[in-house]
Amino acid sequence: MRRLEVIILATVLLAATAAGATAPVTTGLQSLIAQVEEVIPATWRVVEVDTARVPIGWSGQGNGLYVMVEDTSTRFYHPDGFHYYSFYRIWLMPPDWEGEMRLTPYISDSLPAYLLGMNDDCAAFYHTAGGNMWERGPRALCDALDLNRICLTGLSRRVVDLEFDQQLRTRLKIFEEETGSSPALSPQRIIGLAGDGPNLYMEYLFAEEVDMEEESGLASLTQRLAGDIFLTFPEIESLYVRRCSNDAFTDTIVIRN
Repeated sequence: MRRLEVIILATVLLAATAAGATAPVTTGLQSLIAQVEEVIPATWRVVEVDTARVPIGWSGQGNGLYVMVEDTSTRFYHPDGFHYYSFYRIWLMPPDWEGEMRLTPYISDSLPAYLLGMNDDCAAFYHTAGGNMWERGPRALCDALDLNRICLTGLSRRVVDLEFDQQLRTRLKIFEEETGSSPALSPQRIIGLAGDGPNLYMEYLFAEEVDMEEESGLASLTQRLAGDIFLTFPEIESLYVRRCSNDAFTDTIVIRN
C-alpha cells in the first residue's frame, strides 16, 4: 500500500507542476528525488516522498522536503514480530529554519534525525536503520546534495578546530574588554567545533547545574551562547549546537535574527 501511495503522490505532484500550482515546492521535491536516485545503489528505491515535513524527533516549522529510500534486497526481522528493510530518510529544511531536537539519552532505542550537512540553500538531516548495507550512503548523499559548508563525512565529532577556537577566544576577550561584561560562552566547555563560511557546528558541554529537561532555561542559555557567537563573528549566519550533559544531548539550530 505504501508504494502505491508514493506513486499516487508523485502523480499528484507532477500534475500540480504541469498546472502551475505550488511550483516552487514541487520543483524542489522533484529535484531532491532526482538527486537521491542518482546515487542510491541499484537495489534501492524511493518509497516515500512528501512536503511540509519536520525531521523525526525535532520540533519546528513543517516546511521541509522529505524522501525515504529502501534496500529492496534485504529484510530484517524485529523481535517484536515485524520486519523492515534497510532505509535512509532525508529531509531538506530551508536555510532560515530553526528547530529543536528532543532530549536524547546517549543510549537510546529511538533515535532522532541527525545533521547530514548544510550549505547556503538548506540544512539536511538523515535517519537510518540498516545503513551498514550502504555504508557509503552519507558520503554519497552529501556529495549529491552539495553540502559544502558543513558535511557529516568531513565533520569529526568531539574534535575542535584549533584555528577557529583561537579566533573565538581572541574575539571573546575583545568583546569582554569592549563591553565590560563576561560572555556566556565558555571556550573550555566546547568539545566539538567545525564550520565553513556562514554556518558553524558546535558541541557544548553544559554545566551540571543546568537542567537539560527545563526547556525555558535551556532555551535562554542557548540564545545567550548563540548571541555571543553572532556578536563576535558577524560572518556567521546559522549555528548548529549539540548541547551535551553527562548522559544525554539535544541539538538545536539557531539563525541570526
